[in-house]
Amino acid sequence: MADETGTGCCTKDKAVSCCSRVLTFYLSNFLICTELIAVAAAFAIPVVGYHLSDPTISLVIVAIIFLFTGLKLKTEELRQGLKSLDVILLGVVTSLFITGFCAASIVEQLPFRPSNVSIDDHDGFNLGPSEVKLGLILWNCLPCTIATGIVMVTDADGDVMGAVAVSTIANLLGCFTSPLVFSLYVEGEFTTSQILNLLKKLGLSLLLPLIVGKLLSLLFKKVQEKVTEYKRPIGLGQNTGICIILWIKLSKSVYLKTFEALQWRDLGILIVLCVLAHLLMLLLTFTLSIGALFKRKGTCVMMLLVSQKTLVLGTAIATALPASLGSTALILLPAFISHPLQMFLDSFLVAPLRNSTLFPIASRPRCCDRKSDEGQNDDNKEEPSRVVDNSVAVEMLDK
Repeated sequence: MADETGTGCCTKDKAVSCCSRVLTFYLSNFLICTELIAVAAAFAIPVVGYHLSDPTISLVIVAIIFLFTGLKLKTEELRQGLKSLDVILLGVVTSLFITGFCAASIVEQLPFRPSNVSIDDHDGFNLGPSEVKLGLILWNCLPCTIATGIVMVTDADGDVMGAVAVSTIANLLGCFTSPLVFSLYVEGEFTTSQILNLLKKLGLSLLLPLIVGKLLSLLFKKVQEKVTEYKRPIGLGQNTGICIILWIKLSKSVYLKTFEALQWRDLGILIVLCVLAHLLMLLLTFTLSIGALFKRKGTCVMMLLVSQKTLVLGTAIATALPASLGSTALILLPAFISHPLQMFLDSFLVAPLRNSTLFPIASRPRCCDRKSDEGQNDDNKEEPSRVVDNSVAVEMLDK
């Protein structure tokens, strides 16, 4: 009897331990795991998401996401980061314009077939439906990511304050610049009235909630304290909102059989294009760092932050696009593929960038690379011991 009781307790402990590990893994990879759940639900029961596909619902979700983004937005670190003006100027311009123009100009020349036309019905070689082309262009016109890039810069012992400044400024300006840059590559399909309507929607669903959230945190100290206390759950809630939008858009496309024009070959080609596009961004930002004579810390910002793109703003813009451009789900597909890919690829660069001897880029001192008064003047000397704390970046700007 005692043996049976002991065996039962042991089995129960193993089950609890297993569930704990699964939960920890899920929370550590919350966005990617929830995206997969959303995709599975959309294909399994599309009728539910289809009946929730009213554009107003998606815009309200986006507004809530950016309201909490405004609540968490901090300006103290932004002021400190402004000391690295050279990194900030090049980082913001590269994130908003250079990466978009370079990638979009290349994608625009690639062959894609018209919407709702299968590969069998289209003559000649093509890389997929036209919505995928628009999605690739939109993704590369977006500003840099927020939390992920800053955490990676912190891991690589880069210019964290400069990264915070670049990310904050680029995402604020990107609400206006990204739709305008994107519209340059859909000429003929995107009328002036549609552009103005898009900017109006983005102003109401992005900028206004962002400003309201920031004002609430400035005017009411209690609100700021609560936001700081519940920062992690709020971040999970924002990611859940993104996945709900993905679920709704995918469900509508599955219900209307939009994906019948998309084949497995198209999906494989899209993954390859997303990888090549990000490798191009890495090469571009590295080249610009060399040209600007940035040292290791500035190069970390350019390669680990500026080369990445934000999924939140991309989802918001795609949701507000006119229906004449095609399926929103197909337009969003490159973004949801590129987002985890960029994190995976850049993770291999953190350790090499942390070791400054692999990147002896500087020939003159930059403001972002000045050492403290501890006597360390050579940025290419590896520190004997370094403990990198990711919570520094998360504390400054989580999402």
